[in-house]
Amino acid sequence: MTDETATPRCVTFRGTAYTLAGAVPEIGQVVPDFRLSKWLDATRIEVTLDDTLSAGLPVLFSVVQSVDAPISRLQAKTFDLKLAEFEGAVVGAQVSSDLPNTINRFLYQEDILRLDGLSDYFDQNFGRAFGVLIEEARILTRAVFVIDWQGVLHHAEVVPEITQQPDYESAIAVLRRLVVNAPGAIA
Repeated sequence: MTDETATPRCVTFRGTAYTLAGAVPEIGQVVPDFRLSKWLDATRIEVTLDDTLSAGLPVLFSVVQSVDAPISRLQAKTFDLKLAEFEGAVVGAQVSSDLPNTINRFLYQEDILRLDGLSDYFDQNFGRAFGVLIEEARILTRAVFVIDWQGVLHHAEVVPEITQQPDYESAIAVLRRLVVNAPGAIA
């Protein structure tokens, strides 16, 4: 079956199906490069895969449509609390379709300290690269990705119903394994 005849990948929002653009990277493969934006000192900064990997640590991408949605706030808060156990041994990124300054406001107001706010608002590059862009709305769907310090994908979850929470424990278990096996980790 060729890509042209394949059934489109979909997610639902309260039962209504929406098509996802792109394809989710394969487990065990290096994820594609991407461009996201963040707001720093009133300046928009571009963030790429290389920037994300520059710390040499495993990375958790918590992906949501908008930080203003209640389930998305819960997702960010839950991952922020769970990342505390790693004491800086992982990188956390909250990726949404919001403007960078909206994400910063949210992280500040909710006292979220372990997730860096990253925006896919400007060109939906991340959404297409990771197969999580809702075509009809040009916003991200709910998802979680965990990559290692070399950019290899170890965990991918695209939540089938946007109003449901992701499987937090599966993502955290993968992070624990990566931290233990990281270069320089104490056995």
